[in-house]
Amino acid sequence: MSSKTMTSVQELASRIDVSENTIHSILININSHYRKFSVRRTRKRPRWINAPDPVLKIIQKKILQKLLYKANPHPDAHGFYPGKSILSNAKPHCKKNWVISFDVKDFFPSTTQEMVRKSLPHEKLGIDPQLISQLSCLGGALPQGAPTSPHLANLAFHECDLKLKDFALSHSLSYTRYADDMTFSGNELPDEITEIVRETLSESNYLLSEKKTKLMGRNTQQKVTGLIVNERVLLPRSLRRKIRAIRHDIKINGITKAISKSTLVKSESELQGFFALQAMIEKA
Repeated sequence: MSSKTMTSVQELASRIDVSENTIHSILININSHYRKFSVRRTRKRPRWINAPDPVLKIIQKKILQKLLYKANPHPDAHGFYPGKSILSNAKPHCKKNWVISFDVKDFFPSTTQEMVRKSLPHEKLGIDPQLISQLSCLGGALPQGAPTSPHLANLAFHECDLKLKDFALSHSLSYTRYADDMTFSGNELPDEITEIVRETLSESNYLLSEKKTKLMGRNTQQKVTGLIVNERVLLPRSLRRKIRAIRHDIKINGITKAISKSTLVKSESELQGFFALQAMIEKA
C-alpha cells in the first residue's frame, strides 16, 4: 500500500471516528464485505441487492453523513438528499399541458468507480476521492444496497443534469430528477426531446430505458414520482383510500394488527412515512 493511501486512510479514520485497521482490513478484500441477494417484484424481473456487512455499512453511513453531504448535487436533483423529496420533485410540473418522464437504465451499475472519483470535490471533502470511491463501489460501479450509492449517483450525474437543465430552459420547460427518473414539463414539448435526452445520457456512459418513457397530456392523469400534478400535487385516490382505511383500522384494532393486515405497509416506520407524506402534501 502506497504512503499516499496510508495517509488518506489515516485522515479518513480520524474524520469518521473509525480505526485505521478496520478500514485497511476492508480495503484488502472489499468483495467479501457484501452479501448478494434478490428482491422479487410483482410482474418485474428480480432486483439484485449487494448489501454491505454491518461494519462496512457503518463506515459508508459515516462517510455519507460527515463528508459526502458537503458536496451538493444539482439543485434539480430531488432524490435522497436532505430537504428534498418526491413532493419537491413533483411541484414544478403542476398545471402544465404536457409532462414527459424518462428513466435511466441500470442507474447504479452504470455509474462507474471512475465517474464517482471524478465527481468528488477534494477541496470540499478534504479526503482523497479515490479512497472514498474504493469504499463505496463494488466491481467497479455503485452497488444497489450501499447507503452511499444514491448520493454518489446524484453527484456523478451532475454534468447530465446541467445539460438537461440548459435544454429545458432553452425551451421554456421545467426539469427535475428523482434518482433515475427525469421529468420535463411545459405547454409545448419540442419534437427532439427524446433524442436529446438519449444523446445526453450516452455521452456520460448511461442508457435511456426506452420502454419507461411516458408522455402525459392534460386530459390524462399526469403523474410525477407517483404523485398527481394536473392542477396541484395530490396523492392518487387509491393511495388515499388505503391510508384512510389503515387509519380506521388502527383506531379499532391497534397499530400492530392494522399493519399485519395492510397491503400498503409492512412496518410502523413505513406507515409513518406515508402519514408524513400525506401531511406535507396537504400543507403544500
